[in-house]
Amino acid sequence: MHRSWRKRAAALLLALLVMVGLFLGWTSINYTSRMRKTVDEENARSAALWASMTEARLGAVYEHIYELLIALYNNTELRADTPIMSARARIRIVDMMSDKLIASDNADAFFVFDTQNDYFLFSAKKSMSGPEVLQLKPFAHDNALELCRYFGDRSWLIRTVGSGTYFMKSVRLGKYVVGAYSGTGHYLAEQSVNIIGEDSSCLLDDGERLFFFGGDEDISGALDPETLRHERPRSVSVVSAPLPLLDATVYITSHVGSVFDGNATTAVLLLIDAAVCLLLVIYLLILLRRKVAKPTAELMEANRRLASGETDFRLDAANAGSREFEALYDSYNDMAAQIVSLRIAAYDMKLAEERSKLTMLRAQLRPHTFLNAITTISNMTFSNAPEEIRAYIADFARFVRYMLKTSSPWTTVEEELKNIRSYLNMQERRSPDSIHLTAECEPEAANARIPYLLLFTLVENSIKHAMTLYTPMELLIRCARVDDADFTGTRLIVEDNGDGFPPEVIEKFLEERDDPVFTKEHLGLSNVRYTLNLVYHRSDLLRLGNREGGGARVEIWIPEVPSDEAADL
Repeated sequence: MHRSWRKRAAALLLALLVMVGLFLGWTSINYTSRMRKTVDEENARSAALWASMTEARLGAVYEHIYELLIALYNNTELRADTPIMSARARIRIVDMMSDKLIASDNADAFFVFDTQNDYFLFSAKKSMSGPEVLQLKPFAHDNALELCRYFGDRSWLIRTVGSGTYFMKSVRLGKYVVGAYSGTGHYLAEQSVNIIGEDSSCLLDDGERLFFFGGDEDISGALDPETLRHERPRSVSVVSAPLPLLDATVYITSHVGSVFDGNATTAVLLLIDAAVCLLLVIYLLILLRRKVAKPTAELMEANRRLASGETDFRLDAANAGSREFEALYDSYNDMAAQIVSLRIAAYDMKLAEERSKLTMLRAQLRPHTFLNAITTISNMTFSNAPEEIRAYIADFARFVRYMLKTSSPWTTVEEELKNIRSYLNMQERRSPDSIHLTAECEPEAANARIPYLLLFTLVENSIKHAMTLYTPMELLIRCARVDDADFTGTRLIVEDNGDGFPPEVIEKFLEERDDPVFTKEHLGLSNVRYTLNLVYHRSDLLRLGNREGGGARVEIWIPEVPSDEAADL
């Protein structure tokens, strides 16, 4: 007895829910781990950046202290047992401290203390309140000598004065102590760096206590420094960075959350969402089977039948199941109809190619070729030169045998040149010293495959249009291999010393490929161009021009393509 499919489906759904639960648990752990790593990395960078910026800003305040020391050095005596600072020097120093408070965003007060005469100069920023000044001024006076450093020591101290916390720096030079106070409120972390995580706090540990420098929550009073250094809670991210100027350490703490932080509602909602997603997936699978898999199978079957030759098979777009597949069905039907049309067009093109071959052959083998040969042989009999007659007949036989070759539509450059030499030998015996041939063929180009009678047609065209009864014809043939970024193949060049092409013929050749005037006057070149277009599907392989010294120049560029990619003649 077979089991119910509903029980199987229920078991499958239960297994899927268990897998989803495991996935959610793994996701929570992985999320927490990745979040912890991200929070640690970002806050570590922020701590280092904040420490660096704090040192830079304290360094700027120190430069002001240094300038005050220079002013003291230049305006009064520094040694012990020397007279008290003059009134003029006092005014100058007080004005200088006031100017520096205006110029500096970080300094809150400057002071100069004469340790021998107990003389004290103090200048505070106008933004400071009266109680703050009343608390800070006596503290600076009472602790200036105790907390000062000698010249060259750039370290700072942090002290709480009344209700405020300040960075303090004092330097002794001779009998004077020069110092500055900078409120820690200028250095809050959220003003300069980004701290990520919840309940964040930026703390500074100077070895004795913790100072709060911004964040979501001030935990400096509730947290023991030793706990922060050694006993860090697992759910709290704690990163640190050194602050050498204060011989202190910067800590940034933040709470690292998890997927299920808060209450169980989030977990329940995720499970319900996962169950709904599973149901939607099942429905999607059924829908895909009906709307995608079945039409796809029909398309594959239609393509198989089309490949086997059933070009009349068509798909019913009404059974496509969707607008997208309806469009694909219509596209298939159009493609099948186009294939039928292309087959007919290809057959017509084949017939056109055959007609082109016949046209080209007729253009080359005119009756006067044979009549001229017979007439030449007849005339040679009067000269009683049997050896010349036999040589002429041999050249004529090789020429006719090559011209009537029907086994292949292709030949090589070397074979074509042999036929041209046979043809020119016949012309030479008929009219001695009438044609001078120079053939330059590189070994790499000799075996290049070209369409049958292509090069011969150019030579015959030159003889027809350039040869005269008064001037010997100079015929030059060059065959070379070309390998560059734009073209790979063989270049064939035929040049003569005739009158060259008229400008209007070259212009017509470039503008109108099927110009009737050009076709009638230059039938051979028209056949060559048509053959190149037919074989290589390119219209730029035949190029006409004139030589600088006079005469025509014709170039044929034969691309190097596999034999199965070139169209059959």
